Amino acid sequence: MKSILALIRLMRPTQWVKNGFVVMPLIFSGHLQVYEDVVRALGVMAAFCLASSATYIFNDYVDREQDRAHPVKRRRPLASGETSAWAALLLMSALLVAALAVVVFLVGRTESIVLLLSYLGLQVLYSFLLKNIVILDVLSIATGFLLRVLAGASAISVGVSSWLILCTFSLATLLALGKRRHEVVILNNDATNHRPVLENYNVAFLDQLLQISTTSTFIFYCLYSVRGNPDVGIASEKMMLTIPLVTYGIFRYLYLVYHKGDGGSPTNLLLNDAPLLVCTIIWLVACVGIIYFTFPGPLP
Repeated sequence: MKSILALIRLMRPTQWVKNGFVVMPLIFSGHLQVYEDVVRALGVMAAFCLASSATYIFNDYVDREQDRAHPVKRRRPLASGETSAWAALLLMSALLVAALAVVVFLVGRTESIVLLLSYLGLQVLYSFLLKNIVILDVLSIATGFLLRVLAGASAISVGVSSWLILCTFSLATLLALGKRRHEVVILNNDATNHRPVLENYNVAFLDQLLQISTTSTFIFYCLYSVRGNPDVGIASEKMMLTIPLVTYGIFRYLYLVYHKGDGGSPTNLLLNDAPLLVCTIIWLVACVGIIYFTFPGPLP
């Protein structure tokens, strides 16, 4: 039983929240009421959950020696010795096969398959190369989120607003920078022993990048809201009602990063901080309400 729990922890199911980005195109395109599209979108999300767990296992396997020097990551199953390397690799292989099977047989869209394979390729490249290259390590994490959104859009054959793409990439960059800042602060002088690329970062530099990402995320979301979504006939003034919620969410995240010393895991931050979680839920409900339960006004 202990071994099974260790393997479940190795998969990091709490991190599956990130794959919620896959269904964003489904929600914002107005296709939430189309049964076939819901099935395909959820299928892609399930495939990304399985694939992301496989990449977590692979990354933990590659980093198991470095993780033993980390005050938090040393408790991970591979680093702590709770599970063996062969068991982890066997589970990883099974997850990869299951992810590909889901997207091939349930979704059946070539673009979705290519995007899933691109995501897996990016994660392998990240584990061996990109995570050691300053700035590119952060941008590669953000690209992984962008691939999720594009895969969700391809599954239901809809286009994605360019402003929404920019907003997603900018937000993912913000979260990745917050994670790097947390690592630099918590590891202090031992940062480079855990992750060599951290030698190229310091708090002042990361704070500047965080300011840029915060500003761009806010601006991109406002532009998306102002533009509206002509495909579903949403008036711009209605989506603008969600801007205060996004503003609070961003400010709350920065508060947690700068004053609470959090940010190491954006997912854990979301799940454990009640105000941030409530804000996210209200924002999602508001978006669904505006898109599906209000009469469209004049398009901008």
